[in-house]
Order: sequence, then C-alpha cells, then structure tokens
Amino acid sequence: MDSAIFFQIGSSPLSARASFPIGIYILGVVLVAALVGGFWFLTKHLLDYKKSEKYIQKQLSRVSTYKDVKKFIEDNRLSSEEEDMLWNMCRIQKLPNINYYIKEPEPFFAKLKEFYFYLKEHNATPKDIDIFFRLDFNIEKISAATKNLLSTKQLIPEAIVFYLTHESEQFPFYVKSNTQDFLALEIPKFMYDNPNLKPPLLERLRFITKAQNGMTYHFTSRAMRYQTNPDGKIYLIIAHSEDLLNQAHRNSKRESIDTECIFHPARPAKPEERTKKAIKNNEDEYVIAPKEYPGRVTNISSGGCCIKTKLPVKEKQYLTIRIPSMNLDEHIIGIIRRTRQLIDQTYNLHIQFLKIDLESKNKINAYAFKYEI
Repeated sequence: MDSAIFFQIGSSPLSARASFPIGIYILGVVLVAALVGGFWFLTKHLLDYKKSEKYIQKQLSRVSTYKDVKKFIEDNRLSSEEEDMLWNMCRIQKLPNINYYIKEPEPFFAKLKEFYFYLKEHNATPKDIDIFFRLDFNIEKISAATKNLLSTKQLIPEAIVFYLTHESEQFPFYVKSNTQDFLALEIPKFMYDNPNLKPPLLERLRFITKAQNGMTYHFTSRAMRYQTNPDGKIYLIIAHSEDLLNQAHRNSKRESIDTECIFHPARPAKPEERTKKAIKNNEDEYVIAPKEYPGRVTNISSGGCCIKTKLPVKEKQYLTIRIPSMNLDEHIIGIIRRTRQLIDQTYNLHIQFLKIDLESKNKINAYAFKYEI
C-alpha cells in the first residue's frame, strides 16, 4: 500500500506568534498613540483658540450670515418665525456674528429696541410685533442664563429689593450697604412702626429683585437685626443668600405698575348665546355683565396681571379688564387663578388672560420691555 502523502502548509499558530517581530507591534502602538495625541493636541489648540480674545474679536468684526443665525436658532430651539425675524434684524442692521454679539448685552439690547421702532415706522403687522416680542423675551432669557445672579453679594447700592409678606404683598426696600457679611436694606418707616407689616427678626423672609440684565430672581434670607441711623432712616440687616431662583420660566415679561383699571364679571357663553362668527372660527366666547368695579393693576404681562381691589372675589371666576391709562379699551378676558387677602383688608387677584387681541398684547409688551412708557 502506498504511503499517504500530505502537504505541509505554514506553521502552527503558536510558532507563528512566537516568530512575529515584536518591533512591528511596538511601532504600531507608538503610531496609534502619536495619532491620538496629535488629534488631541490639535483639538485642544482649536478649542483654546476659539475661546481666545483674538478669535472673539474676529467674530465680532464680521457681519452675521444666515448660517450664523441658523446656528443660533437651532442651538436655542427657537421657532422658524423667530428665525425670520432675527435674520431680518441682523441683515437690516448689519449686526456682528449673533452668536458672539449676544454676549455684549448693552449694545445688543439697544439694537433690539432700535429694531422695534424700525418695525413700527415701517408699519409692521401686529403679528410681526408679537413675534418680535417673543424673540426679545427669549433672547433675554438666553443672555441671562450666561450671566446669572448667583449671590446677593452681587447686588449694587440703591438696587430695589421687594419684600414679600405672607400674603404676597410687595414692598420696595433699597440696598444701602453690601458688605462681606450682610446686606443693609432701607425700609419705609411706616412698616417699621406697624407690627403687622414689620418684617419679623430671626425668620426667613422672601424677596424679589432684578439683576442689571432685567431678569427677576426670588430668594430667601434671615433677618438679623434692625439699625436706626442718625438721620432717622431704618435699615433691616439680612444675611447673604446664594439660593437665588431665576424666574426665567415665565412665558412673558412682567413689569410693576400702579394704575387704575375697570373690571366686570364674565362667564363662558352658553351654546345658544354664541355668535355665528365665534362658532365658525371655533373661538371661545364670553358674556360680560354690565356691572363694573374699580381696581388697581399692580403688575402686568401679556399673559396676565395682578389687580388690587376691595372686592373679595373668589378664585376660578371669569372677568374682563380694561386699563384706560394704557389705552387698553378692549375687554380682556381673564380668569382669577389666586386670591390673597392683604393686611389692609384689600385683595390681590392674580389673573391669567384667556382672550386678548394682538394689539393689546403688543401695548402691554411695549410697556413691560420699557420701549414705550
């Protein structure tokens, strides 16, 4: 019998590994490490350069492109309507790269105000003005997020700090001294003399203040002591606070005011009371009572307001509001979300607007943004 003949193909895996040149393996590791290190170095160098003053000034020295605006809109999740408005503003005013210019709040917000009057002069529609105010409000929030008020130590002299009573009534105090250890607030003498209004010592009190960028913050702080100055002025000494809460979650800009208003009871219309126009447009409709009551608006936004009145109106009731001093002659429909009795036996009605036309909304925003006062 013939002996079997076999081909010998290669060597065993073990011997193959034993004969693999170790130098090639080391060289490969070194090359990979060099590539990774080089990529890291270039990336870090690029990131450092983009943070440099030279790069920032270069971006501020060129005019915004549509690509810049698109990036800003996408990064901040703004609407397509706001995108069109911002692009028109950048194009018409030839603004620097918007992604960097927004970090220069004073000149940027001056340009926003200038563009508002440009829109008015060119007969922009109420809808366009409404979109502009939405954009303005969102940009304020974006800008404020980069420059948060982190501590009461940042408050400047003469800054207004509103004290909130247990009934949420607001009284303005003024920063008179801001030291490393405490904040001295000047308070009205009538509050100091009134046991019902005088802020209690050794308790945590509630306050509201505004940063220089216009954003509102809530904070609490413990009252330490009172101090009477030689000129008779009363200071409330409070501890510093670092638990400032940014109120950027609001949907519209709110501003304090003190002006007369007229309000009427209202209710949703019954099916048989609805007009053909309201049915066709699928609009909510309300029946307004002829009886009217006086009140004072103490703060306002395009989304609602607070009315001070002697009338103890219960929550969840509908009403209409007119504010003659602001030329708001429309019956703005609202619902009372909260009623609070104040120390002087009056009531604060916290109202959410349910039905308001764009022209009235724009008038309120013009006041809230301090464009037209």
